[in-house]
Amino acid sequence: MAEPVVSFIIERLSNLLIEEGKFLRGVSDQAEQLQSELKLMQALLRDADAKQHDDAVIREWISQCKDLAYEAEDLIETFAFKVGSRRRGGLVNVLKRYACVFKECYMRHRVGVDIQGLNTRVSKLTQRFRDYGIRTIMEKEGPSSRQLQSIRRTYSHVEEDDFVGLESDVKMLVQNLVSEDGTSHYRVVSLCGMGGLGKTTIARKVYNHPNVRRHFDSFAWLCISQQWQTKEILQGILVKLIPERKEEIVRSWNDDELVRQLYHIQQNKRCLIVLDDIWSTDAWECIKNAFPTREKGSKILLTTRNKNVATHIGPNGFHHEPRLLSYDESWELLQKKALRERYNHGNEDIVKLEELGMEMVKHCGGLPLAVVVLGGILSTKDHFSEWEFVYQHIKFYLGRGERIGQREGEIQRILALSYYDLPYQLKPCFLYLGIYPEDHDIRTDSLYQIWMAEGMVSKEDQIEGESMMDVAERYLGEFVKRCMVQVKLKDEPGYRKFESCRLHDLMRDLCLAKGRDENFLKVNDYRHNDNLELIESTSSGSKSDRLVISLSRDEIPKYVPHKKKTIRHVRSLTFCIRDHPYYHRLARTRFSNFRMLRVLNIEGLSYLGGNNCKDNTCILFDFFKLTIEGHIHLRYLSLRNSDAIILQSSIGKLDHLETLDLYRFNVGWIANVLWKLRRLRHLYLPNPQEWALINRMCKLRLAGLIKLEILENFSAFNCEVRDLQQLTSLQVLKAIVIGENDGEEIMKCISSLQHLKEATVRFAKNNSLTLEKCSNLLEKLFESNLHHLTLDRCFGVLPDYKLHFLKNLNELSLRDSSFRRDPMVTLEKLPNLQKLWLIDVSFRTEMACHSLGFPRLRFLGLDVMERLEDWRVEEGAMPHLSHLRIRECTELKMIPDGLKFISTLKEIVIQEMPDTFNNRVRVIDGQEGEDFYKVSHVPSILIS
Repeated sequence: MAEPVVSFIIERLSNLLIEEGKFLRGVSDQAEQLQSELKLMQALLRDADAKQHDDAVIREWISQCKDLAYEAEDLIETFAFKVGSRRRGGLVNVLKRYACVFKECYMRHRVGVDIQGLNTRVSKLTQRFRDYGIRTIMEKEGPSSRQLQSIRRTYSHVEEDDFVGLESDVKMLVQNLVSEDGTSHYRVVSLCGMGGLGKTTIARKVYNHPNVRRHFDSFAWLCISQQWQTKEILQGILVKLIPERKEEIVRSWNDDELVRQLYHIQQNKRCLIVLDDIWSTDAWECIKNAFPTREKGSKILLTTRNKNVATHIGPNGFHHEPRLLSYDESWELLQKKALRERYNHGNEDIVKLEELGMEMVKHCGGLPLAVVVLGGILSTKDHFSEWEFVYQHIKFYLGRGERIGQREGEIQRILALSYYDLPYQLKPCFLYLGIYPEDHDIRTDSLYQIWMAEGMVSKEDQIEGESMMDVAERYLGEFVKRCMVQVKLKDEPGYRKFESCRLHDLMRDLCLAKGRDENFLKVNDYRHNDNLELIESTSSGSKSDRLVISLSRDEIPKYVPHKKKTIRHVRSLTFCIRDHPYYHRLARTRFSNFRMLRVLNIEGLSYLGGNNCKDNTCILFDFFKLTIEGHIHLRYLSLRNSDAIILQSSIGKLDHLETLDLYRFNVGWIANVLWKLRRLRHLYLPNPQEWALINRMCKLRLAGLIKLEILENFSAFNCEVRDLQQLTSLQVLKAIVIGENDGEEIMKCISSLQHLKEATVRFAKNNSLTLEKCSNLLEKLFESNLHHLTLDRCFGVLPDYKLHFLKNLNELSLRDSSFRRDPMVTLEKLPNLQKLWLIDVSFRTEMACHSLGFPRLRFLGLDVMERLEDWRVEEGAMPHLSHLRIRECTELKMIPDGLKFISTLKEIVIQEMPDTFNNRVRVIDGQEGEDFYKVSHVPSILIS
């Protein structure tokens, strides 16, 4: 875990030496020497990081490396900031500069001494690594690695008798392996999914299925460990396929002969080869020449946690991800594992045991492995009191099992294999997911920005033209491919692909356990804890770099650090305030003690008054005066969904702030200093119509934010529209139009901003626009160079199409809007439009898609189109449409006849439509509906 930290610090030092070089005169030599020492440390850490779970000495050494790296960053950054702030400004600052020149010289001398001391400590720590022979320890395969490899080894003959809920998966996979009717030509069939999902169990059922046994001539099952060897894989497969030649295979055949023979056998026989638990594409690359590339009757069935591996081995294969068990299926499986004998022999406590079992199985989250492990534990417990004890400590038992002295149980060991297999730079990103509560949908934009604030997103991974947010999204995509994180895709147009993500509860437990082991993260839940631990005691004990505080109203003051003491190690502070809507006592918190914070995340803070306060802002005024002052390292500040808060002018001193999130920030005052935040990249303003009247007298100045990439809730109501033109890095803009003049200026800016990719334009409910004026604004907007556009509450007429209109637009959403004519007349001519949503859009009762219209459209969504009665689709329209969604268009009479011409359609989803409409496309008791012939070629039709 320390290696990515040190990598980031080296990158930060490089940037500081370049950007702040003029402020580092006199100490730059020492800083460059420190950078060199850290690079030597980094080289050793890259190997050590992979072995730390095996050896306590390595873990301790890595922890010390991480602390030194953080100390180096804090020291250099603090010094550069303090010197730089004295040199910036006009005549007054120049006079101050000369007045304190001696103080600066002393400061430079002190920091030079401190850096030299750090150099010595880093050098000694690196030398100690070598002297203690840790490299020798690393070169040995630790007992944990051997044990994990042994645990994961699987065998084809060990079938699971208690098989519940996944019978349909087996049937489908068998059909794709043995079908000869021309519908299945898959050379590769794969099972992908998170650890513990039952992939190997399903594969065994398929492997031993009677139809499979009759279809294939020869069989081979091989478990591919993470420590695979090419020769061992080839030998293992051949020994299973031709066991009579085992001696010859093992003793005589070299690698070339092994490849040739395996290839030859598969061409002459129908072979089924199972590659179980394959982790990397490298393993396949070393053996792929032994497998015929064309369909010859032989098949490969593989299981993996990495979707990339499956698609790499079989780009045109059949790839299936088993689902989690339902609650009823989980309970049925637990009964078979834990209660079968008691049912057979009778047990007077059976009803009570069932009640406890039904509660405990909820904690398994539908993961078959967890249910099986829990069943194994309970099957050894003879008395109700023992079951009750397991129930009271269910998380402990699922995390560590029941053997005394275990650091982690079977579930965590198996899930942890996915964590250990991550690239080193992704490990801290994954552990960061543990800060969010159970069953919590994590907003991806916020997650990416926090990763960036913590330095976890590396510029080395940046592809030309990508923002750092794009890189962060690729990081999350890697977790998705490895089946470690569940994501919700954005239905509506949007620059980002993922809307939110979440962890399975047991995967989150793994995050918390690993985060605790590595002093990365600590969650303090004070809502249900009478023995409260103060933050001071945390700081003197295990130094967790990130703290999550879960609070209720009564417990807020109990954790507060009262001593005037800087808590240096805490770099991220998150508050989960979930129980009550008022927390004015949080004002007494000494946030100024946390001087090294990079992330401060306080959401949902509300205030409803107090006995000692004449108005609703006085205490919270003090709160933010304490919070913001002096936090020079802060990069991420979120006050989302908070109210009655005052942001003073001190916020303008946050020189390193990259994200300021004030979304739904109500009844507040914001000092007009945001333009000073030169490094700000992401700004989420409050809804202008919910802002305090006092702020409306002085519009916020945004000119000068030349690095700003995302700006939401922009309005002429509270901001200067002309400032938009100076935001030259802006990529995402969400603006609210109230009047004609500001609307025209906003549209003009949207057209002129070269880097702008996504825009949302919302017309306020109380706007003063006429139909004609709104139509004119839409025409100006259609001249922009956007890739993604959302229009909300617009009305009038969409402009007649011109060649330069929205030529690069990929995604468009029209919402809560009203037009005088069918908007398809214009929209179907957009040359690159691929995704279109019409949500609560009204016009005349008929809609038409003409021949050659929508040449590249792939997705069309019609949602709450209450006035739409007739929809006509001509032959040749939407030639590439693959997904169609119709929801709550209650007056629509029927599916258009022209859908029968669209051969690319893969899925139609119909939701909340009248039965008269649904029955026209259904097959009921073998009887096809009137419109079924129009969609009979579509593989998936979902009606709900």
